[in-house]
Amino acid sequence: MSQPTGDVHAAGEGLSDEEMVQTVAGQTDSASENADTAGKDWNGDPGDAPAPTDEA
Repeated sequence: MSQPTGDVHAAGEGLSDEEMVQTVAGQTDSASENADTAGKDWNGDPGDAPAPTDEA
């Protein structure tokens, strides 16, 4: 078992916004109808988010 080192880093530390977008998009379920646009070019406004589907 590894021992804690005390080094703490923020998630995504050292990545640009574009690199983080590509990372998230690459981890998105490809079965989702929104997979091709997930994490890309969203302005953060909940009113502009895709409508939820009944599929889980």
